[in-house]
Parts: sequence; structure tokens; C-alpha cells
Amino acid sequence: MISKTVDRRGFFRSVTGGMVGGLALLSMPKSSPARYLVAKDHDFSAQDENFWRVVRDQFPLQKTRIYMNNGTMGPSPFVVQEAMRSREELVNATGEYGGYEDSRPRLARFLNCSEDEIALTHNVTEGINIIAQGIRLRKGDEVILTNHEHLGNAIPWYARAKRDGVVVRAMPLGLDSQDVLNRLNDTITKKTRVIAVPHMTCTQGQILPGKEICRLAHDKGLWVMLDGAHPCGMFPVDVKELDCDFYASCGHKWMMAPKGTGFLYIKKEKLDLVEPIMTGAGSESQWDYETGLTAWAPSARRYNFGSQSAALSLGLCAATDFLDLLGLQNIAARGRMLADHLRQGLKNIPQVEILTPEEKQSYNSIIGFRLKNMPYNK
Repeated sequence: MISKTVDRRGFFRSVTGGMVGGLALLSMPKSSPARYLVAKDHDFSAQDENFWRVVRDQFPLQKTRIYMNNGTMGPSPFVVQEAMRSREELVNATGEYGGYEDSRPRLARFLNCSEDEIALTHNVTEGINIIAQGIRLRKGDEVILTNHEHLGNAIPWYARAKRDGVVVRAMPLGLDSQDVLNRLNDTITKKTRVIAVPHMTCTQGQILPGKEICRLAHDKGLWVMLDGAHPCGMFPVDVKELDCDFYASCGHKWMMAPKGTGFLYIKKEKLDLVEPIMTGAGSESQWDYETGLTAWAPSARRYNFGSQSAALSLGLCAATDFLDLLGLQNIAARGRMLADHLRQGLKNIPQVEILTPEEKQSYNSIIGFRLKNMPYNK
């Protein structure tokens, strides 16, 4: 049911020649399909179908299809595509190659941290590898995963185990938040050093109690890395509130940013715990040919090096600003409403088993299910 109707002119502004809000990166031609963007002060609800229909018009989606695979790849809105295109045209026309660093402060605001705690990556797996391969572990030290890991979080840790004798333990996932915490507590041993689990699982969309996991781990002197592939762009993520040590995410899913963009949060106090494995120009704070490397960069920039794409970075900036204009709380409410609608419909199909927990804090925009009469791998 539509809760209210809205007039485009009431909450959209023409942005011919420039963007509203924080989107000052582009100069929009009159022919641009991204001429209208949400006015940040507009009041709307998750059920405001007119509003969300116009939001959908900001994407190059085919009208004959309903896109339901942001969990793999999120389509970028026109404004993101045009940010990339305009920067690429500038680079090729002038040779200007600056702009790669512009996304770092935007991402810091997005996660509520310092830009010195942000490393720019190309996907979640790259960020996870920075931690898994660089963190100080010895033979016999244990790392706890879940049995619902994406390969991007599992394989890097098993590779470290194969190389250095680290022990990886897979914890069976609980059915609700308290069950998850109880099982985690039972899995921890005196040899445990790292807990590396998804903030939200890729299998059935279960949100794990990240804040409570971090509290439990820190009380025992352990480090926590959260695989944040899905939450960013789906609902607000505050790494300071979570109090995690490391948080790896990407732009190409729910953030609807350019493909090939990602980021890694490393708590400032933990920087020296993670040795840079791949390095180059930009990783250092000082360099002398005769004496060699004297010091790493005193921030998460130590994990970045070499030439990078300013177009991707500017597209990522545009994506974060687009999400900010919509409001992550509004996006989360809309996603939950649609998920509840899907769940209710699936309950009416006898052959369907719903896998996503019903506990409110344990789900948002992903509902996992399977057919009871069909093997999951078919």
C-alpha cells in the first residue's frame, strides 16, 4: 500500500549544470538521465512507491525485469557512471591523473572513522588478504571462521594455514544472535588469536551480532575481522560502534559503486599488527637508496601503492553521495519491507524452506530459501 503520494518537484531538484547535496563532482548535460536527485531534507517512507519508482529511474535497468541480485553485483546509477566517464575523459584529454585519494575521506565518513584508517582496495577479498597474510600469527595459532563463509574469506585464511601452520576452525552458525555468541564462546580456545567472520552471511543473509562478537573477543584478548561485503550500502555501518579491529568491504554490491572498488578499515592501534605484504610507491613514509626503507606510511596508506584509477575513485565518491542523499536508514527500511513481503509470500509455498532467521536484528534485504524437494547444489 502506498502511504502517501509525492510530487517530483517537491523532493527532486533539477541538477542541470551541477549536483545537489554533496554531489558537486559532475556537470550534468541537459540530456543526462540523472538530472533529478533526491533532496536530502525530503520526508518519505519505505512504502512511498512513487518515490522509489523515481529512484529506480536513476538506474539503467531494463523495464521488463526486476533486478534481485545486488548480493552479487549492484547496478550503478547514472550519476556514478557519469562520474567515471567524466573523469576518464579528463584524464585522456589533459593527462591529469589525480583524484584517486578523493574517496578515502568519503569512505571514512561513511564508516565513521579516520581516513588514516582506510586502505583503498579493489574488492573485499583483497582487503581480507591484507589482514590474513599480514597479521602476526605463529604456527599453532587458531583462527575462527563460520561454516557459512564466502570463499573470499575462507581461502585466504586456509592459504595462511598451509604456509605457516596456522589452524583454521569453522564454527557452525547459530540460529539467532545469542546462539551465535554461545557457539563462538564454546569454540574459542587458549590458542585462538583471530575471529574472522561475516558481518552478514552470503548464504542466507543472516546478520551476525558484530558488536557483541567484538566485545566477547576483546574480553579474551582476541582480534576481530568482519567480512563486510553485504552490509555497506544496505544499512548503516559504524565501525567505531562495532569496535572491530578490521572491516573489509566493496563498492560493487549494495553500494552500487564501480566494479573493482573496495576498502579496508584497520583500527589505528592495530596498524603495526599487520605487516604490509605487497608494497611499492606510496607505502612508505621515507625512502633512501643507501639506507633502504626507513618507515612505512603512518596510516593505512601503507597498504596502497602504484598507479590507480581516478575514475573508479570518483565513481565511488558519487556512489557514497548518492546513498547519503537517499539516506541509509531509509534504504534499510525499504529493504526490510521488501524482504518481509518476500518472506510472507514464500511461507505460502509448501515446498519452500526459508533459511534466513526471523529475529529482527538478524536480517535485512536478503532472504535465503531452498526447495525442500531439490538438493541445494542443483
